[in-house]
Amino acid sequence: KPRSDKEILEEARERLKKVIDDNSDNRKKQRDDLRFCTLDQWPPEVRSAREGDLENGPRPCLTIDQINQYLDQVVNDGLQNKPGIKIRPVDDASDIDTAEVLQGVIRQVEDQSVAEIAYGAALRSGVRIGEGYCRVVTEYENEKSFSQVLRIKPIQDTFCCYLGYHVLPDGSDAEYGFVFEDVPVEAFRRLYPEAKYQNTDFDELDAYSDYWLENKKIRVAEYFYFEYENKTLLFLQDGNTILKEEYDKLTEAPEIVDTRETRIKSVKWCKLTGVEILEKRNWAGKYIPIAKVIGKESWLDGARSVWGLVRPAKDSLRMYNYWASTITEKIALAPKAPFIMAEGQDEGYEEMWANA
Repeated sequence: KPRSDKEILEEARERLKKVIDDNSDNRKKQRDDLRFCTLDQWPPEVRSAREGDLENGPRPCLTIDQINQYLDQVVNDGLQNKPGIKIRPVDDASDIDTAEVLQGVIRQVEDQSVAEIAYGAALRSGVRIGEGYCRVVTEYENEKSFSQVLRIKPIQDTFCCYLGYHVLPDGSDAEYGFVFEDVPVEAFRRLYPEAKYQNTDFDELDAYSDYWLENKKIRVAEYFYFEYENKTLLFLQDGNTILKEEYDKLTEAPEIVDTRETRIKSVKWCKLTGVEILEKRNWAGKYIPIAKVIGKESWLDGARSVWGLVRPAKDSLRMYNYWASTITEKIALAPKAPFIMAEGQDEGYEEMWANA
């Protein structure tokens, strides 16, 4: 039995709250890593104390960029290896010719999508903060067509994407995922004139309001999730398998050798706010269409930690900035004392003294 919109909304609220809470420590550290590689490298309290020194006057807080060259080197090496999707026939039932055709189709999708941009964005984020994403979407071929095509798109803001609990590094075993955007109220009214947008309409969110409303912005989320349906699977005498409901429609069919109960999974997509579903449809695939790229990963006490190249380098680079600032400060404040000598001491060395 299909679930109601209310049930889907309640599930989405609870799941978004869970993934945000579960990843809050990681995301806080990742934001600091990202600020660091965008040259905001001084802790705010240290910068404030140095630049606001009332006793000695403002003191220098130099930032010597010693990290981005190494980040670019890793990213460029990765892009030179041409990341992409590869089709491989892996068993006796596979057809090499079919695999080649599928590879050609995927190559066309990557070419039309300019997939290098999506792969590069995910790789760059993974190198910097340990986590990056790209996604697969469907869109109409053009503004006058009903035909849809697949496209590989970048997710430039890693912090607007969450996957449910998963173990595999690419996130392909996740049961659900979110990609969201925080839209100003005025823009939301223009984009969704029939939707609920007044603050009074969000009273029902209660404990979830902080996850769907922030700074006069409304969170609009794409929510991917699985639905399961119990089915009976039949194993036939000719070696094939078929669902019972399909078998019952056959006029002539081989004898049934064995049966078992199974769960058929389908992927669903909907766009929603915290209080209503704006759009929904089936997704033609068996995975959540969000691919993850990770840097370094560690599990401790059942919790995942991820980081990139920036975090281990932060302390040493902050020390470097401090030393450079201190040296600059000392030289700038050093007294400019003139050379002094007694009369006649420059005798025979007049030219050297003049050029000193």
